[in-house]
Amino acid sequence: MLPDYSKLNLYQNHTREWQHNEYAYPVLSRRAGGISVGINLSPANECNFHCVYCQVIPEQIHPGMKVDFPKLREELEQCVHFALSGEIFAHPYFQDVPEHQRRVNDIAFSGNGEPTISPLFPQTVELAAEIRRTCMKAGPDETFRKAAEEMKIVLITNATRLERPELLPTLERLLENHGEIWAKLDAGTEEYYRRINRSAVPFQTILDGITQFARRDPVILQTLFSRMNGEAPGETELAAYIGRVRQILDADGQVRYIQLHSVCRPPICAEAQTLEPEILHEYAGKITEQTGVEVQVF
Repeated sequence: MLPDYSKLNLYQNHTREWQHNEYAYPVLSRRAGGISVGINLSPANECNFHCVYCQVIPEQIHPGMKVDFPKLREELEQCVHFALSGEIFAHPYFQDVPEHQRRVNDIAFSGNGEPTISPLFPQTVELAAEIRRTCMKAGPDETFRKAAEEMKIVLITNATRLERPELLPTLERLLENHGEIWAKLDAGTEEYYRRINRSAVPFQTILDGITQFARRDPVILQTLFSRMNGEAPGETELAAYIGRVRQILDADGQVRYIQLHSVCRPPICAEAQTLEPEILHEYAGKITEQTGVEVQVF
């Protein structure tokens, strides 16, 4: 059963069940500052993280389900055209989107799990690039074609596989097509990483992957700080996080900016709670002061 879009907070519903689709879905994204057309390559929830703040609900998980690529192509083409044409803003869920956010920011690899785990990730990057190119060249009017040109292709990743050499050609292909890498970094210490992201992947693998890639191309760091059982990350953890960012920079890594946010939609685990905006802004000021990197708070 599809949700009653008219009763949902614009930023809280990131349902994967758009118009009965299985793989492509539009959302209004705070961090994108507009419409993001999501691609879910993980309907069975394949992920090597088990984040305490994960907001994938059981109803969105389909164990054993494989991606039907022709259906994915059809859904993605329809969603992108629906968004770029502006028809999306006549839909009950999107009709109240503020004027300054009535723009299509990106096609985003997000979904239920880690996109780069999917064997179809390279093929789908090529598909996204193809759809963007086609819309730029053969759109129905100049407004549509211009919007397609400005539309990015974004990979939202937990950074566990950024150092894999076999992944590099696909990442470069994504960047060549107005792409961005949003890499997750939620901790400064191994202990806090284990508590928040709950992964068997060593923390150093994430740090090495981000650093290695950031030396080639700028990355955007995506950091979620929350209260854990009522407690905010302490000064020690914040200092360690700042130290990690500085290590990336000292290794000649390029960080375009940092997206700092907290829990927005209710997570499955009640242990994680929203950290107040004033605290996020306080942390942002310290991070920028000590690293020189711009921090955007959401």
